[in-house]
Amino acid sequence: MIQEGKQHMTETSAKQAKDRIWQIVETINRTCKEGKRFDRLGPFYSDRVVMVLPGLDRRVEGRATCLRYYEDACSRMAVHKLDGSDERIDVWGNTAVVTYRYDCVWDFQGKTLTDDGHEILVFVREGPDWKIMWRTLIPGSRQIQTCPVEEEARDKKQDVREACDDLMTTSPVCQLTTIDANGFPHTTAMNNLRCAREYPLLAPLYCDSGNDFLMYVTTSMQSDKMARIRANPKVSMYFCDPSQIIGLMLSGEIEVVTDQALKNRIWQKGWAMYYPNGPDGPEYGVLHLAPAKVKGWYQGRPFEFKLKQP
Repeated sequence: MIQEGKQHMTETSAKQAKDRIWQIVETINRTCKEGKRFDRLGPFYSDRVVMVLPGLDRRVEGRATCLRYYEDACSRMAVHKLDGSDERIDVWGNTAVVTYRYDCVWDFQGKTLTDDGHEILVFVREGPDWKIMWRTLIPGSRQIQTCPVEEEARDKKQDVREACDDLMTTSPVCQLTTIDANGFPHTTAMNNLRCAREYPLLAPLYCDSGNDFLMYVTTSMQSDKMARIRANPKVSMYFCDPSQIIGLMLSGEIEVVTDQALKNRIWQKGWAMYYPNGPDGPEYGVLHLAPAKVKGWYQGRPFEFKLKQP
């Protein structure tokens, strides 16, 4: 009878722990959906919490930084749906692991996105309550639905230079190619800071430059890409729009921007989700390319611009 009573108490305690842990998860998701009152999430996180971002190559550490990441990310989104299901909670003493499936729909920069994946959380009991010590996401299948504003017809460009400018100011991404120590190319998709729709406040930066093909991009200073650039700054950037039958390549030596005022000017609201320590942080890097060569293909013919060298 005594043994059975202990077993019953253990089962009851485990159920109470699981119920409390899932309550915390639902409160966090509800806060993200509402987009406010993030301060109430503080007690749910350990001071030493680590959030590993999707892809497992970046991490956010510490309660204050993680809460700022949540608030910064959610402030840029309008979350319409964030449901959790198929939860599995395993408890061992003062440690618990939570896995569950999430189903999310949100608007971001003129697009509606959907994602169904899994979140993994490690909880520890600190004092009387459970707190998150470690967390990551495993994204599922993601779909992007184009907003009606993006379906506006583009004006046909008679002039090749105008067509190139149109390509650079409407493409949301560009392809940056660097060279590794063995001479092999590595190509990475980069956010195009010249895209007027995505970064309208940066448009004057290019208008005032006197260089029609000037490019700025941001990257983590701790990335493998930066190691390759430090060893060999020769790069190319490529833009392409198959519907207009145009491809544009910029090539030259890329430089790291050290002017903090310029880095501050380029900094965008919401970037703390990528660079947790802000525009002054060591991970936030801005790269500058004033191409030495510009060439490409436009509606069946190659072209190349001869640029004035500084």
